[in-house]
Amino acid sequence: MLIYALFFLLGIVIFSLKSSLEISTFEWGVFFALFCLFLALFKSHKKLSVSIGVFTLGFAWMGVFSHSVMESYLDEKFLNKSILVKGHVFNLAQQSHDKSRFVFSVNQPFNARVQLSWYGKNLPLLTPGDQYQLLVKLKHNNSYQNIAGFDYEKHLFSNNIHATGYVKKSIDNQFIANSGLSSIHTIRENIRQSIKPVLQRFEFSGVMNALIIGDRSLISDNHWQLFQSTNTTHLSVISGLHIGLVAGLVFWLSQQLWRLCPRCLLYAPSQIFASYLGLISALSYAVVAGFSVPTQRALIMAGVVFISIILRRNHNIWQLYGLALLLVLMLSPLSVYSIGFWLSFYVVAIIIYAAKQHQNRSYLFRLIYIQLLITIGTMPLVAWFFGVGSIFSPIANLIAIPVFSIIATPFSLIGAVMTGIGLDSLAQYCFMLVNETLALLSIILNFLSQLDFNTWDFHHRSSVGLILLILLVAVLLSPSGLKFNSIALGLILWIVFWPTPKVDFAKAKITFLDVGQGLSIVIKTQHHTMLFDTGASYASGFSLGDRVVTPFLKASGVKQIDKLIISHGDNDHIGGLESILENFEVKSILTSAGEKIKQQSQSCQSGQKWRWDGIDFEILNPNINHSLKGNNASCVLKISNENLSVLLSADIEKKAEKYLVKTLGNKLKSDVLLAPHHGSKTSSSPAFLAAVDPKIVVISSGYKNRFKHPAPIVVNRYENLAIKILNTSCSGQIDILLGDQLTIQQYRKENARFYMRQC
Repeated sequence: MLIYALFFLLGIVIFSLKSSLEISTFEWGVFFALFCLFLALFKSHKKLSVSIGVFTLGFAWMGVFSHSVMESYLDEKFLNKSILVKGHVFNLAQQSHDKSRFVFSVNQPFNARVQLSWYGKNLPLLTPGDQYQLLVKLKHNNSYQNIAGFDYEKHLFSNNIHATGYVKKSIDNQFIANSGLSSIHTIRENIRQSIKPVLQRFEFSGVMNALIIGDRSLISDNHWQLFQSTNTTHLSVISGLHIGLVAGLVFWLSQQLWRLCPRCLLYAPSQIFASYLGLISALSYAVVAGFSVPTQRALIMAGVVFISIILRRNHNIWQLYGLALLLVLMLSPLSVYSIGFWLSFYVVAIIIYAAKQHQNRSYLFRLIYIQLLITIGTMPLVAWFFGVGSIFSPIANLIAIPVFSIIATPFSLIGAVMTGIGLDSLAQYCFMLVNETLALLSIILNFLSQLDFNTWDFHHRSSVGLILLILLVAVLLSPSGLKFNSIALGLILWIVFWPTPKVDFAKAKITFLDVGQGLSIVIKTQHHTMLFDTGASYASGFSLGDRVVTPFLKASGVKQIDKLIISHGDNDHIGGLESILENFEVKSILTSAGEKIKQQSQSCQSGQKWRWDGIDFEILNPNINHSLKGNNASCVLKISNENLSVLLSADIEKKAEKYLVKTLGNKLKSDVLLAPHHGSKTSSSPAFLAAVDPKIVVISSGYKNRFKHPAPIVVNRYENLAIKILNTSCSGQIDILLGDQLTIQQYRKENARFYMRQC
């Protein structure tokens, strides 16, 4: 069963990596060859033959599932304009004092599930099942596409969300009625509202809320960062661990109590009775957690084990594991896009293996051994998915897991039950115990996270490297691999700490990051790193410096920034600065907006020059003797080697362009031009383009941005001059290697997946 499940998984994974839903001629040829192989091996090698068939079924099943989701995506006629829709609130809304974020199930004028944001104060309390009429503006699923960072497009696709948008202010926004039907999310909302008055007085109320109903929206940023820095995030939300904990605890308690009743044993063995209660408890907790994909996986795993006991089948544990894996993939093949899917099944496999080791040792020893094995064994996956690891995560988890398992999770649930039956005072004592325990735990975790050598960045994120790392960790931890464990350890350290490849002398790698409607460019030479602008930040706390720029720099092995240039003071260029300064040592800052920067900085002025590793840098604007202001005072940087050059023009407009043409003339000539002001019609004047004479223009703009950049008149101007246009909204991250010739890579095209938006 396990072998068949793995082949089914392989078929799903292969399809998930496709760039198109269409089956190519080559793929049809492969399937024909597999079919012939299936027939040829069926009699002599039946298991291998069936495995080939299961692989094909997995590939086909993922294709059918993906087609059904993609076909529900909205027609263009409903997008990028105001449209009145009717439907109902689908899930728990994430609500603050000035914003609500929720999934809305639309039934008029189309059928779809959309992710909406509703801005404003005194918004209505959005309860799952409430029917509304809303004036909305929708757009295709979209996300920032860079080497590192969160892939929101993949997240939306895997959660069956067909479009995103926001609710516009209108008198047409009206509550229609409550459906009157009780759904899983309605139950969760009722629980959330009942515990809210008691929880809100505690510092760790967000964590307790997440443990009770799986709602992570109230966990503070500080707590998230603390858990992330020690690799304990999985403990702070309902996951397979919590479902298994509750089900296992109920199973053990009910079994012990049932044995105290001799007459009860005549009706049913204690294991059978306890299995029923364990299954019911797992199902109940999964429902309260919103029956999310992670809880579905945990429920299926627990269900397979309990049903096996109920049916009195003595299955091999690996057979049950394979059956659970197969059922999860059949129910939701899109699970392969979830980090939780891989981590949960990987961890369970480690537990199954570890539980059979050292059975003659004490229970405490085995518990510690299993925990250490889990922590060390999951390091490759954690490093690959998140690009960062915690040296002290084994210690952090060794302390945190008992805290969450014995105190935080059980007493949070008991407190919720007490609140539900009206015993608020007892509930308060339960929540107080949890809060004080988590406060003590946070002190320990904070101490570990503050140690200078706690975190390590992993920047070799290839599938081959991941598989090799997992195999080496398996050899290291396996008793049968003791002869080779020192070799395995050496290879692991070599992979983890091997430095990133450097740029050759007299070459520069210039990366235009996809930061939406904003700008951030990373320039790397052989021994130096420069950052030109940092993207935007928003009142909600979302920062492109934190979500895009920092992950990219860490994935690129950057430890310090030798020079940071903030071209001017607009938010879409300076907004992410705080995050950069928190995460990296910045040796010097050049800017035209020194008044907006608290750290020591120097004004950028025309004529400033420096040379790094055979690459020349020169500031061309602003001139201290010329009264340019605002966008026109932006820092303009030219990067050159002996053969090629790139001109970073920031947000200058026609006035600055005219001045630069007049004073510098042919000195502006460059092979690559960053489109001034994101391609605005106020820039890219004919005279300026004639002076620069670029072969390529790079536009950094957001998809369907409200400024409508780049302006059609400017795009036509580029096209008429036969300039190749690259736009981050279409290309994602753009890498240009400045060497003997120009080498260009476009992330969105070279890493295309069928669910991605394409221009």
